[in-house]
Amino acid sequence: MLQLRSLNHLVTLAARRNFARAAEDLGLSQSALSRSIQALEAQIGMRLFDRDRAGVTLTPQGRMAVERAAVLLADADDFERHLAASASAEAGHVRFGIAPMPARALLPAVIAERLRVAPDVTNDVVVRDVDALWALLVAGEIEFFVTNEGFQCESPPPRIETLGHFPVGGIVRAGHPLLSGDCPGMTFPVVRSSWTGVPLPPEIEARRRGVANVIEDFGSLAAITAASDAIWFSSPYSAGEALRAGVLHQLPDGAPDAAVRVVMCSLERRSPSPWARSLKALLRQEIQRLARGAGG
Repeated sequence: MLQLRSLNHLVTLAARRNFARAAEDLGLSQSALSRSIQALEAQIGMRLFDRDRAGVTLTPQGRMAVERAAVLLADADDFERHLAASASAEAGHVRFGIAPMPARALLPAVIAERLRVAPDVTNDVVVRDVDALWALLVAGEIEFFVTNEGFQCESPPPRIETLGHFPVGGIVRAGHPLLSGDCPGMTFPVVRSSWTGVPLPPEIEARRRGVANVIEDFGSLAAITAASDAIWFSSPYSAGEALRAGVLHQLPDGAPDAAVRVVMCSLERRSPSPWARSLKALLRQEIQRLARGAGG
């Protein structure tokens, strides 16, 4: 099998047309370079250079070989640069999943930061309920997914890593009856982004009318909540803009310490890529930033 080292010797000698100068460029002795070229010619079964006292001249076969070798060496250099960039999470492709609630809270800032610091990384993000994400993970179609605690999974065993915690509670429109009083006996529709995960807290369960409505699109959930008497069970991290604008409000009777753990789920038998490690760090940083903003 041809070695890149031999091809580099070939291309360098073709450019310098002199063994002594080519050997100096390569950091070799002239005799070592001569042996390398002779071995290459013997391996491929053709003469690549004509030698005389003035130096060396490429044969027709040698010109063809140099052209192809130059392309291979350029490809090898590009391949090496690509591997180095991939190892540092600066280039490549990552496909991962995320449940609707953390997606709404985390994706905009995290992906924007990834595009800023690693524009050569392609991010392919699937937003699904956790059951669909688990199936994609097991099938090898995503590397990991992010969700809240409380989901059930079967074999193979998952690797669960905590990213942080989200406060949860009820969110309603401005002027909702529950904001102005106890409203004895009144019940209201409940909306949420997923069937899977955390059960409704007692204070929302007591106010629930019928079965909770599941809508995975957070833009629609915010609009529905703002236009109706529905109670939206979610995290204020996922409704930050509407809450800051005063369009939506948190219910005041929720437990102040109600929170869910947000986790990254991958498979134990699969080694995490550099992109996964980088994204994990960014996700944790964004949850910490949201917590500082809520505390302030």
